[in-house]
Amino acid sequence: MRNRMVGVVVAVLIMCGCLALVVRAEGSDQKEDWIEYIEWTCAEKQISPELVEAVIEQESGWNPDAQNGECVGLMQVDQIIHWRRAQELNCLDLMDPYDNIRVGVSILEDLAERYEDPAAALMYYNAGYSDKLGIRAYENGVISSYANGILERAAELERLHGK
Repeated sequence: MRNRMVGVVVAVLIMCGCLALVVRAEGSDQKEDWIEYIEWTCAEKQISPELVEAVIEQESGWNPDAQNGECVGLMQVDQIIHWRRAQELNCLDLMDPYDNIRVGVSILEDLAERYEDPAAALMYYNAGYSDKLGIRAYENGVISSYANGILERAAELERLHGK
């Protein structure tokens, strides 16, 4: 009887281990799908896909369920501030990774066009008009560690992608 119980426990543990591997594999497939979508979304825009990937790494660590107050999803889009933009893009669920990426890229594109410097765009994306970390800090000659970190990671990803 004891040997049979041990066998059942071992079988369950093996099945759980296999399930964990399947879940991890599916997660990596999702990330690859998201990266492909980012490349497709950025193709017609003046935004580097590697910059978007670096933002996602920083903002959510590729967790589509990430939430911080009103900021949600891969790119931590503020669902109140950017509600109208999401509606205009027909992105009805900011917890959906594809809708979230589309809105986040749209925000970055507008900020890059407005500020003409990726560091300034990133600082506004991260902290708005904050004197310490946002666009006002940039106007005072400060580049935040947030912006520097993303720019460095984006450059690293570009090198890895042979760009």
